[in-house]
Amino acid sequence: MTGADRITALEANALADGELAGQAEAEARRALEADEQLRAVAGWRDTLERQLHAKYDTILSEPIPPAMRRLLKTGSSWGLPDYVWQVAAAAVVAVAAAGFGYLAGQHGALGEGEMERIARFGLGAHQVYASEIRHPVEVAGSDSAHLASWLGKRLGLKFDAPDINDAGFALVGGRLLAEGTRPAALLMYEDATGRRVTLYMEKWPTDEETSLRYLSSGGLNSDYWIGRGFACAVSGNLDSDRLRFVAERLYAALDGK
Repeated sequence: MTGADRITALEANALADGELAGQAEAEARRALEADEQLRAVAGWRDTLERQLHAKYDTILSEPIPPAMRRLLKTGSSWGLPDYVWQVAAAAVVAVAAAGFGYLAGQHGALGEGEMERIARFGLGAHQVYASEIRHPVEVAGSDSAHLASWLGKRLGLKFDAPDINDAGFALVGGRLLAEGTRPAALLMYEDATGRRVTLYMEKWPTDEETSLRYLSSGGLNSDYWIGRGFACAVSGNLDSDRLRFVAERLYAALDGK
């Protein structure tokens, strides 16, 4: 744990996956309850699970399609009762459905909810790291070429760290994140008054592209989008117009415009 009232996105995911126990679990639960942003990050998992259950739970009670019944019985000399084949077929269908549901989630087919996950992870990461004084990043912005090369290799993407000095924000640096089993990256920018915005990025497995979308939660705002293999979220405590201006500059820089 990072302190009695702090929890990282990685710790929140470990809690959601049942990977914490004992005192570590108790501390994480207390910290999560006090952290609105990361509580929302953890909540998307429950939403996804409910969506999958709602869509596929009825499959176990559906009749076995004749073609599948023939396929399961073809060449069998076991002479098992029909109810055994019923259970076996239902299991096959349920596993296949779960697989399709997983792939749908991985490829963004769950729509706005899956995209909003990007924004909520970005908001959670911003809340954890933007307030850090001594160690906000792992690699400083003065070594931006190495930063982009290192993060790009870990994410499986090729990009340059965007320069948005003309928008009033200089690159502080960046760090590697872990969201479940996926690597993600966080770039941090700061203006002359010390206000910070963060760019959260992870690899997106399709060529899907979207326009900028907006999410506000807990006093923080985020603009998020999918484009050129990236899933991105720009987060900060700027007003919506100012944040949109910064997000558009980052969007254009990553798109090569």
